[in-house]
Amino acid sequence: MQSLTLRQGHFAPDALAGADVLVTGAGRGLGSGIAAALAGAGARLWLTAEVADELECTAGAIRRAGGRVEASVADLAEDGGRGRVVRWVSDGAANLRAIVNNAGVLQRRPFEALDRTHWDHTMRVNLEAPVFLTRDLLPLLQRHGGSIVNISSRAGMAGFARQTAYCASKFGIEALTRCLALELAGSRVSVNAVTPGIYLKPTSLTRRQADAADESTRARWEDPATLGPAFVFLAGLRGEVTGCRFDAHVLAQALERWGMEGVVGRAHEVAEYVQEGVS
Repeated sequence: MQSLTLRQGHFAPDALAGADVLVTGAGRGLGSGIAAALAGAGARLWLTAEVADELECTAGAIRRAGGRVEASVADLAEDGGRGRVVRWVSDGAANLRAIVNNAGVLQRRPFEALDRTHWDHTMRVNLEAPVFLTRDLLPLLQRHGGSIVNISSRAGMAGFARQTAYCASKFGIEALTRCLALELAGSRVSVNAVTPGIYLKPTSLTRRQADAADESTRARWEDPATLGPAFVFLAGLRGEVTGCRFDAHVLAQALERWGMEGVVGRAHEVAEYVQEGVS
């Protein structure tokens, strides 16, 4: 494991109280679970997803629990959709403190059947959206410090049959995280990647498809709510830890054991990967 240098300062457990946080792909699965956890930590959520009824399901549950949430349907595969999200957040989220790049698509396809439409759509959602949303919203984060959380996958570290486009996009997320962490080294903006670390409902399944799955299949899917503390911690960073990839399940266990301040001091023990050259 490479050595990690931490910035001076102390992690604030209430860093998300009153903060604005953008979560993409918030209509289902992991994204919905992340949104609920961040709302519970006091953040005002800015949620986007492509499927309107799924997005409203997440937003409605947060509102009923007393959380604050804004929601906007957007197709992040399109430049226009990304542009509308940037304008929407820029106009309303005066205290943007975190971006969670979670939106993703996974459509399995053998290599010989790979076509431009499949490749382009996967790259636009999984890689281009995080790159350009982050680029355009970074000035807001830099005002007071903040955190960029990129959702990665085992597919960002290993190859899988019939997942060439998906794996390539997630390898790209790993590169984005490491490069941006180097560029922002020494600032009050953290950039980290995170993998779930547990078996979740496949990202390609809609809520309706998931509900229609047989009982034995649903029983294998674990609850993303158990990962909530990991995402609260990552979104609350302000440069203390950066350039890392975490397993969210391992991170949540570490937080239970050591607390947030303790994990900051032991991040090099918890992280799966640490980027050299960041401070």
